[in-house]
Amino acid sequence: MVDIIAFGAHPDDIEFGCGGILAKAAAHGYSMLLVDLTSGEKGTNGTPELRRQEALSAAKIIGAERLFLDFADCEIIDSYQGRLKLVSILRKYKPRLVLAPSDQEVQNHPDHIASAKLIRHACRYARFAKILPELPIHRIEGILHYLSHSGTHADFLIDISENVEAWKEMMICHQSQLKTLPYNEWVLRGSSYLGGLIGKAYAQGLIAHNPIEIENIMSISRGIREI
Repeated sequence: MVDIIAFGAHPDDIEFGCGGILAKAAAHGYSMLLVDLTSGEKGTNGTPELRRQEALSAAKIIGAERLFLDFADCEIIDSYQGRLKLVSILRKYKPRLVLAPSDQEVQNHPDHIASAKLIRHACRYARFAKILPELPIHRIEGILHYLSHSGTHADFLIDISENVEAWKEMMICHQSQLKTLPYNEWVLRGSSYLGGLIGKAYAQGLIAHNPIEIENIMSISRGIREI
């Protein structure tokens, strides 16, 4: 049983998309599982074995467990059988919160959108008693989507300024992918921009899709225009 499961289509998606958020959650004592749907075997650089090792090293920085599934890189689709694979994981680990890639169309890889839809539907299936009836149902408290593109609109911005060094360490673990492009520098610039929107050094964003309950109105913080 874990507090958070973060899903990614490929090893490194989680780190670049929500690594700062996870580093902050780990600092607050939350347990988490990172799940990569593929091993990124069709990436330009790195072997599946190397990419898995890089991902494990990144997870170790925040004390997270990591799983690698057998979906095919560049071939992820939102299928019934694929949903069942994820349902079994959700029911085994019983997360309170699920983080998934963004399903918005501003993407550079079709696996990101497909996995977002797949994960969201699996979260729904996890509470249907007649789907995989041999496994007890599990109701997830919430699913949020992290930004896979720095220009994407976010419903929430989370200040990660105090956790940015751990986040940088996580991203640097993926040396094979940084041979292609300086993704870590790109996302840091995007995070700095998002941080500026709330008067902080760095922030990462999440998309909700559903109404979010706020128990205490005073917990709603201000944006930069109100500072």
